[in-house]
Amino acid sequence: MHHARPVATSRRTLLSSSSIPSIRSLLPLPLSITHSVAFHGHCQRPSVLSSHLTKRTFVSRSHPLSHPHSNSQSKPLDAASVAREIRSKTMSGQHPDPTQIYPNPPFNEAKEQDWPGSDSKMNPTPDWGQDSYKGSDKLKGQVALITGGDSGIGRAVAIAFSREGCDVAISYLPQEQGDAEDCKKMVEASGKKCLLLPGDLCQKEQCSKIVEETVAKLGKLNILVLNHAFQGKSVSDISKLDYDRVMRAFQTNIISFFEITKAALNHLQRGSSIITTGSIQAYRPSHGILDYASTKAAIVGFTKGLSQELMPKGIRVNCVAPGPIWTPLVAASFPDEKLKQFGGSYPAGRPGQPAELAGAYVYLASQAASYVNSEVLGVTGGGMLM
Repeated sequence: MHHARPVATSRRTLLSSSSIPSIRSLLPLPLSITHSVAFHGHCQRPSVLSSHLTKRTFVSRSHPLSHPHSNSQSKPLDAASVAREIRSKTMSGQHPDPTQIYPNPPFNEAKEQDWPGSDSKMNPTPDWGQDSYKGSDKLKGQVALITGGDSGIGRAVAIAFSREGCDVAISYLPQEQGDAEDCKKMVEASGKKCLLLPGDLCQKEQCSKIVEETVAKLGKLNILVLNHAFQGKSVSDISKLDYDRVMRAFQTNIISFFEITKAALNHLQRGSSIITTGSIQAYRPSHGILDYASTKAAIVGFTKGLSQELMPKGIRVNCVAPGPIWTPLVAASFPDEKLKQFGGSYPAGRPGQPAELAGAYVYLASQAASYVNSEVLGVTGGGMLM
């Protein structure tokens, strides 16, 4: 996912034991993770990638949340269930403590997966907002195309958009068909359509194909969410970033953005919007994933430059920049020992859940953001975009 440099913070004020009777006592957090992974792979991984991961230590601190059901059952811990329990114990008229509402590391049952990873195999199971997101017709009657929409952040956005009254099309790799079918069921449970568009966006023809199929089958296109990405394993130095891997990262993460956008502009009308998925890596790059970080910096430039061209035509262009988010490529990119502490070095003390980003995309796509253009909205758990 997306990582900044380790951040030292002071101990936070905790909720009372009466508010959260099921919370364990404080647990220490060991090593931070200074490298990142992308949300969603949309191209084949190069055949040889180094698995070397660099380490840094950070100021030791304690964290309040370790759910009693985590790491102790064969059934995966469900992040949505944890959030639901915490909300039920929160006093009326208050929001839950954001540092405690979701599972915190250590994630002792988290296991590395084969690329590109699957939501269904993650432990804890991510929260995509399927149980909690309540819409209010902010996107009623609209159609959105979401790349990398089968799992992770893309799935959360698809669910939220559908709850807001929007039909969605999601693109994904053929290997991710299972996750895509699960997402389709969640969207259709909201009473909206979900068009599945498998294919590799490293192929130029696929970039235009997903746009044309969306319009042909859903009737129009109002919102384009460019969310797909590729990232390899963290490496020790730039010499380990071979040509094929760097080309794959740029083809997937930025060149395809140009091709999809050009196709979409044949259909987007005034009042439409384009939202890109950037990363905190654009501002705080890790050398071990310099190819990925460079593409995310390019996405910021792409967003800001394109926004200046399209705003006079009535089309807004903005970016969401996530921090460390609990998505399948986290499990596909890190070994077990790294997954156990994922996100723990951030001020929030935990990784974000996909559901926590969905509202940012809804806002940028909605009329509420009619005067918002060329912006990068960070959802980082306290990691600074600077």
